[in-house]
Amino acid sequence: YKNQQGILRKMQKKYFSLDDAQSILPEVKKLLGELLDLQEKIRIVNSLKIKYDDDFLEAHNLTKKTMNMHKGAFEFFSIVNNLIEKGVFVKDPAAGLVDFYSLFEDREIFLCYKYPEEKIFFWHGIDEGYSRRKSVDLLKEKI
Repeated sequence: YKNQQGILRKMQKKYFSLDDAQSILPEVKKLLGELLDLQEKIRIVNSLKIKYDDDFLEAHNLTKKTMNMHKGAFEFFSIVNNLIEKGVFVKDPAAGLVDFYSLFEDREIFLCYKYPEEKIFFWHGIDEGYSRRKSVDLLKEKI
């Protein structure tokens, strides 16, 4: 990414306390909602099959459909990039699943959020997945 002076900088991981992650969750949740809505719109547009008897109209339709597909892809990746720049690790955009890097007992963990949960309820180790989530109540006094 480029900083304010226009100098290219390497993206860095951002580590969140549970409170910090919870505090940006309303914005993250809004972006995830937009991302899920956009994916549904793209799916619907891609499922439409219109066949023209005229080759010219067929070419025009294909061009418009392709333009819309690329516009949707650009919007999709713009939202994903916005989340990443906030320090959010987008794990499964189709499921609305994201993680926030955090530290617990001197090791990296993920604070795990799945849309549309009201807040972050779970965490898991970096090498563990969604199925190994544990309650954040186990962390609350330590991070």
